[in-house]
Amino acid sequence: MTGMFEHTLDAKGRVAVPAKLRERLGASFHVAIGANREPDGEVCKYLVLYPEDVWQELEEKINALPAAQAAQADVLMAYAAPCEMDSQSRILLPQVLREYAQLGKEVVITGSGNKAKVWDRTVWDRRSAPRLEPGMVAEMFERLGL
Repeated sequence: MTGMFEHTLDAKGRVAVPAKLRERLGASFHVAIGANREPDGEVCKYLVLYPEDVWQELEEKINALPAAQAAQADVLMAYAAPCEMDSQSRILLPQVLREYAQLGKEVVITGSGNKAKVWDRTVWDRRSAPRLEPGMVAEMFERLGL
């Protein structure tokens, strides 16, 4: 999945799923917590939208781990929730997940390979702006071996 889409959460915590992501996500998918540690050490929180097949693969990987390692995924699994789009292609993001990711009214949904991420707009802007500088873009391509 690729792309960046600006959306608004409504008063009930619903957000429209971008048309370009709907087919890949499918009518039913999972939403879960996510986080990245930035180069400066800051942790950025977001939500992850997993298509059903990707979610199943994740569950299988966790189930194959030794019990002590699998237990580290307890929080991920506990706070994950199934999602279904309504007739207006919106999903309800559970309040506990909105609070975790500190989502305000303005959100950004980004494609991220085989999944999508939902970011608070302020967090996304703060995180992405430095990455658009030519030196950072060049460094990213080098790290990726491209």
